[in-house]
Amino acid sequence: MQQKIMNQIEQMFTLQKQLNDETNGEVWLTGITRENRKISWYRGIYMEVAEAIDSFNWKHWKNINDQPDWDNIRVELVDIWHFVMSESIRIGDQDYANKFLKLQPEGGFDVDILVGSLEEMLSLSVASSINPKTNNIRKIIDLFFTIISHLDIDIENLYKRYVVKNQLNTFRQQNGYKDGSYIKNWGGVEDNVVAFEIMDLNPTITPFDLYKKLDSKYSTIK
Repeated sequence: MQQKIMNQIEQMFTLQKQLNDETNGEVWLTGITRENRKISWYRGIYMEVAEAIDSFNWKHWKNINDQPDWDNIRVELVDIWHFVMSESIRIGDQDYANKFLKLQPEGGFDVDILVGSLEEMLSLSVASSINPKTNNIRKIIDLFFTIISHLDIDIENLYKRYVVKNQLNTFRQQNGYKDGSYIKNWGGVEDNVVAFEIMDLNPTITPFDLYKKLDSKYSTIK
């Protein structure tokens, strides 16, 4: 089991570097893209955190009986994980094996803990975005693992969710996402939903085969 977890960690970091290399060019490790655009992984983190917070029913003046959108909160956390790994790769700090090995889902969906941890993560991300010398990635990682443990996300679940989103992001980039020609709505269904349905139907699918299924499905709606 421990070796399986180690393999999954290694594969996630490998896939993330491949995605960043293909999207931005290998120069991304210096903080810019091949188009000379500045990269801020911390900004990416806090923008996704804000979306996760907005999925809670926090507005006291609107739809006060609504439940949090747990599915979208989990989606946003996987997006955050993409950016967290990217910053970790950039600074050469990828040794998170112990955190994965100790990860035990807590359950309970404690809204106060979750929102509070997300707000702290947002604050740390903003601070590091404003001042690059303030590198808060380790503190953010600690909060990330606290949050996913309270959402019943274990290593297997995080890995599957990451692979789905990683391959979808790769597919988007290779099919016109940057120039705006990519079609995100596939016959009335958002591509995110399609990708997760493929994983649900094929729990042991490889990243390569998942990409092939996305390609096959996309060809029918273009």
